[in-house]
Amino acid sequence: MTFSLNTFSIILILCGLVTLYMCIRIFRRYEVVVRWFGFMVLGIGIWALSYGFELSSTSLEQMLFWINIEYLGISFMPAFWLLFIVKFTGRDKWLNTRNFIWIIIIPMITLLMVWTNHFHHLHYKSVSVDNSGPFPLLSIETGPWYIVHTLYFYILLAWGVLLLLYKYRKSDPVFKRQNLIILLAAFIPWFANLAYLFGFRPMGHIDSTPFAFVLTVLMLSIGLVRFRLLDIIPIAREKVLEAMKEGLIVTDNLDRIIDLNREIKKILSISGENLIGKNIDSVLPNQPELFGYIGGRKDGRIKIEIQRNGYPIFLEVSITALFEDENSFNGLIILTRDITSQVEIENQVRLQSEQLIAMNKLKDRLFSIIAHDLRGPLNNLNEVIKMLNAGMITEDEFKSFIPNLSKNIGYTTGLLENLLFWSRSQLQGEIIKPVYFNVKGIADNIIALFENVIKEKDIITENQLDPNALVYADMDMIQLIVRNLVSNAVKFSKHGGSIKITSYLDGNDSVICFCDSGVGISQENQKKLFELETFTTRGTDNEEGTGLGLLLCKDFIEKNGGRIWVESEIGEGSKFCVQIPNSPVNKAVQAN
Repeated sequence: MTFSLNTFSIILILCGLVTLYMCIRIFRRYEVVVRWFGFMVLGIGIWALSYGFELSSTSLEQMLFWINIEYLGISFMPAFWLLFIVKFTGRDKWLNTRNFIWIIIIPMITLLMVWTNHFHHLHYKSVSVDNSGPFPLLSIETGPWYIVHTLYFYILLAWGVLLLLYKYRKSDPVFKRQNLIILLAAFIPWFANLAYLFGFRPMGHIDSTPFAFVLTVLMLSIGLVRFRLLDIIPIAREKVLEAMKEGLIVTDNLDRIIDLNREIKKILSISGENLIGKNIDSVLPNQPELFGYIGGRKDGRIKIEIQRNGYPIFLEVSITALFEDENSFNGLIILTRDITSQVEIENQVRLQSEQLIAMNKLKDRLFSIIAHDLRGPLNNLNEVIKMLNAGMITEDEFKSFIPNLSKNIGYTTGLLENLLFWSRSQLQGEIIKPVYFNVKGIADNIIALFENVIKEKDIITENQLDPNALVYADMDMIQLIVRNLVSNAVKFSKHGGSIKITSYLDGNDSVICFCDSGVGISQENQKKLFELETFTTRGTDNEEGTGLGLLLCKDFIEKNGGRIWVESEIGEGSKFCVQIPNSPVNKAVQAN
């Protein structure tokens, strides 16, 4: 082969060599996405280098040979362009086997058409050498397949540009420059090739398109090396940010949001809003501690509480201030993590810890009761029986002890019943079984249990409860509450006193009051009545008590959705009132 080098051929050959060098660098340094860009650069390099040799050729045979080599780059270059853009914009799902074949099949047919053109002349109708210029040029008349190839060429170029435009519009500010450089570079060969096709050919038969593509490659390559254009492509950045479990907000030096990820929108429940450009205080308002760090340009980690859909959400927020140098503040990186579940667990653990402490106190209290109050009456009974068996007392003397022994046994029985109910409620959990029932009958039966003591003290009892009124609660629990309150009223009533049980409606609840004309309770002791730290007060006939019954009453009435309180004055008697739901729609009764 003989060559006649000229200015155009030398420029193209040198540009082709530079382009191929850039291609080698790309394949050595970059990953899959950018390698499609590398294949495009390879195609342009082959096109430029071969076209340079075509312009240096002196015979038709040489020119056609280099045309065949050129089309190794020309035919596949638009396919590589589209594949690069598809990868670059993150539309990998398009690249299935079927679509890849559709993209590649036209270039393969074009290459076959060019290489076999002398048989069918479908790509070039005719070819000849034009010697009218300063150096020989190939003159061609295009065929039908040339038109097909040209349409394919521009469709793929246009498709890639549209994807880039869409990406540019949607991209975050930090990546707009990257998309803009690629967009501007993509338009250069368009103008050159359109000018050639429409007959604007200042260089005669010389096609300016490869020159334009070389300029495109050089522009992108400079961006690749100088600006590290594709070191982190947008889709990689997006995948990293969207895969983050933490919410991310990036602000500028004026505290305006310049970037954020999907997780922060989910955390703040503002996914439909465009937050770019808004001030950070519009996204996280009313957070003085947080803005102390933001305003002070300080790093830190804090916990904050926000409202989301009316519910409290707890966030752990990490603030990192960005400084270019000591005095040049650039912005903030704010990472947020939803720790609501963690806070709820911590609160639950703290509550369980408090309950455990209370249970330990209860255990100590129960042991104290068992050791003293329960053991005492049983020991007394045991000693009397021993004395009787040993003949130390007569049968008549034993009979004189029976009233006191009976009181002790009654006290012990009541205490045991309270202890059993209380232990089952606190240690194992008591299942609430609410039903509709009338309290008057229960109160009558309880009063009958204390008939002997009532007669001894000459107490007048009056049950004014409505026999037709119904409440909705656990009947066994209410029965135990009534027994304890009647027992206390009897215990602290004076001889010749009175006990009255009354009721009234309070909305959808019934309030039942147990009134006695007894000794009354001091204000100081009233505060202790329903606390774990119980105290012992003897009745008017020296009856014993632990205070455990009232604690049990408070626990059981609250489990049934009600409450208990006392009104009392020293020497004026006492009134204990319990509020009980009349129906389940008023207050939910829950299992403990």
